[in-house]
Amino acid sequence: MSKINMNRELKHIETSLAQLMHCEDPTLQQASEHLLSSGGKRVRPLFVILSSYLTGARPTDATYRVAAALELIHMATLVHDDVIDLSDKRRGKTTVEFEWSQSTAILTGNYLLSRAIAHLAAIENYEIHRTLSHAIIEVCRGELFQFQDQFRTPQSLTNYLRRIKRKTALLIQLATEVGAMSANADQGTVKCMRDIGYNIGMSFQIVDDILDFTSTEKKLGKPVGSDLRNGHLTLPTLLEMKKDPEFKQRVEQLHANASQEAFEVCINQVRHSDAIMQSKRVSEKYLQRAKQLLNTLPENDAKPLFNKLILKLQNRMK
Repeated sequence: MSKINMNRELKHIETSLAQLMHCEDPTLQQASEHLLSSGGKRVRPLFVILSSYLTGARPTDATYRVAAALELIHMATLVHDDVIDLSDKRRGKTTVEFEWSQSTAILTGNYLLSRAIAHLAAIENYEIHRTLSHAIIEVCRGELFQFQDQFRTPQSLTNYLRRIKRKTALLIQLATEVGAMSANADQGTVKCMRDIGYNIGMSFQIVDDILDFTSTEKKLGKPVGSDLRNGHLTLPTLLEMKKDPEFKQRVEQLHANASQEAFEVCINQVRHSDAIMQSKRVSEKYLQRAKQLLNTLPENDAKPLFNKLILKLQNRMK
């Protein structure tokens, strides 16, 4: 296998995304360009491509189609998330809803999802389509459960983990699983890659939930504590509620129109609590499992790059 050029792969991804997001309607075109210019780590398409290389093969046309489509689906879920949360900012830039309107944001998300499905249609592998369609249904369920769980305090850690599995881990799991499938990997390798993606995805979301409390508005591109302000009870909050009955009572009193002071008190308590370190340990446990599984696969040029990408995600907390 020739040396993998990740800069070339990234350029290929960006070119594909720009082409796929082209729209004859000027408003949707501007909204799509606004999203594309907001950046993003392109984690999912990179995992698709690296997973195909990891099998010892080279990426196929199906690989690149899945890579671009998953990023479009991810972007569509973010746009719809911002509508539900009434968010003004995403990655330091105004959201589509804030810049245009709620209707434009919903239509933009729908357009991106439609473009993703159309792009996947050329793939002649039934198993890839079956896997993707089932997972996309689960992602939608995750979005629904997150909406239903807003400001709902009687929820367990199991409830939270199931929610982030559907909301985040599934798309990264799909990236590694279908990336391997697109390179015609055997069933054992596909299963291993699926489990690697699941564990990376769980760790990735937990790190995001930690950073929402510990980072800065400049780095987050949105206000610190946005999750709690939007009624999303993430792992650090749930762990602190479990430990401190008084804190739990304060969280139970929060609602969409609660005062800024009420939110700030809760956010600051979580920020300086042991719940942050506990959450880091949970995230690290998932990541260690992903590394263990990765070590069971044969050595090739893709493995160090895959490990490097995992390390980059891990180092976001530092």
